Amino acid sequence: MGCPVVTTSETEPASEEFLANSRAGAGFEAVLANAAVGGFGGLFPSAELGRLARAMVRRPKPVARRVVDLAARLGQVGIGVPEPPGARDRRFANPGWAGNPVLQRLALGYLASCDAATGILEDADVDWRTRERLRLTFDNVTAALAPTNDLLTNPESWKEVIDTGGRSLRAGLGNLLGDLNSPAKLPTSVDRSAFELGRNLAATAGQVVRKSRIYELIQYQPRAQKVDAVPLLVIASPVNKYYLLDLEPEQSVARAELDAGRQVFVVSWVNPDASHADVGFDEYVIGIVEMLDTVAAITGSDASHLLGLCGGGVLAFLAAAFLAAIGREQMLASLTVAIAVLDYNRGPSAMAFLDRKGAEKAMRRATEHGFFDARDAARAFALIRPIEGIWNIAVHNYLLGQQPPAMGLLYWAADQTNMATKFGGQMMQAALKNSLTRPGGVMIGGVPIDPAQITVDTYVLGASTDHISPWRDCYRTVAMVGGDATFVLARGGHAIVIAKGPGSPRASYRTGTIPGPDPDEWLANSAEVTGSWWEHWNDWIEKRTPGQKPTPTRLGNDAYPPLGDAPGEYVKRMVT
Repeated sequence: MGCPVVTTSETEPASEEFLANSRAGAGFEAVLANAAVGGFGGLFPSAELGRLARAMVRRPKPVARRVVDLAARLGQVGIGVPEPPGARDRRFANPGWAGNPVLQRLALGYLASCDAATGILEDADVDWRTRERLRLTFDNVTAALAPTNDLLTNPESWKEVIDTGGRSLRAGLGNLLGDLNSPAKLPTSVDRSAFELGRNLAATAGQVVRKSRIYELIQYQPRAQKVDAVPLLVIASPVNKYYLLDLEPEQSVARAELDAGRQVFVVSWVNPDASHADVGFDEYVIGIVEMLDTVAAITGSDASHLLGLCGGGVLAFLAAAFLAAIGREQMLASLTVAIAVLDYNRGPSAMAFLDRKGAEKAMRRATEHGFFDARDAARAFALIRPIEGIWNIAVHNYLLGQQPPAMGLLYWAADQTNMATKFGGQMMQAALKNSLTRPGGVMIGGVPIDPAQITVDTYVLGASTDHISPWRDCYRTVAMVGGDATFVLARGGHAIVIAKGPGSPRASYRTGTIPGPDPDEWLANSAEVTGSWWEHWNDWIEKRTPGQKPTPTRLGNDAYPPLGDAPGEYVKRMVT
């Protein structure tokens, strides 16, 4: 397998897409990583390392073969191989790595060693869980040892020292000291001073029309002369801020949907503290039902389109199943579940980090804190993808002495959110038992729910490069619901496919009929379409919306009067 190929420029800390995706938790993925990693101390799991050592003793031939291959490759490197290391790994894209024979040999020797180390792990006769946990160890060790991380061997850092007369060293030291004094102790990925919520992020006009202990419901100001007769309620993830849909004005998906005539409502969940430890499935789902009642009262429409994103997709799904169970499914005109895994039968690789012992450990930590700390999750995600999540940013900030970029999507990714203790525990149990797939596997308000009772038309979205909610796991949702299901695969990662709205350049997606439960069979028979999946979704929604009506002249109504300007107060609560 070798070291991961990094596709970012050598002068940038990491791609906007990677950082947004890596720090966007679908809910319990943050818990899974936190439970297994336990901060930096979990990088060297003794039990798994012991199993690997015993496997290598039992079957020494594969190890010997890798060592012999490594020796041969290092010999070729020493003689001189006409191979630019940047062709294999973008960390070495600077011309200095290929132009200097010493640095070229250093880089190629490092890459050969990475290949040998990961090859030994792949060849080892160990179980899947052990291999995935040790992959975390191997990835972090090899990423930390990269010669690009060393001031003495990084040609770009020396060039920067010469070009700036040493100022880059002073600036880099200042950046390092600032990060060491920060709560997360991670390299800073974004220039936070460039943004202000309500001014150049989350700035689409609207009003908070209902507020509870755990949510603020925002109604956006319509922007079209006529609006859909059936409104849209967006359920954001409770472990990320809602404004992924409302970044800079020119990139705002919410604004684009308003321009298309949607009546848009969105929930802004509270950033939980210890007082919200008791908030779980019941409170979130009942809150969604309250929001649907509010939207109906304000718009006069008996039904709403319900769109759930990431962890919000799980909650929207639970709400739809709950409404079906209590005979109120008519409140929904459609259901959209975007980038969310519900069936964990063959779950994402993050499941390797979760077992009952790990879940109990995570719950104990959360109970002590009063919540699952967002900073623990941020550290865990950084360790899962250490090149992009730690070392590329460190090189950019410390060795080159440059300031982090000012990007709205990166600001959103760094705007961390805690997770309520009860909710995190329920999500872990749902993953361990795969209970969301079973009739009666989950109870909401004392009512057993059955996914097959969801008969409203359902739109399921996956993202092609999503490592948090892998698209094949998302696909299995289509077999869980009882109504007509549509599956769309957008090109991109976990958060980027949501943030890039209609009209985004270079966007594409795949569509096709549902042949059965096999996602690869669906993929083989699907077709790629140029454009944003949001455009496809808009067409799908409009086919399920009975026309338009005049734009309302006010937000809210007498029963639910405006309580304050969007983006509200909950979104401004930061982790301290």
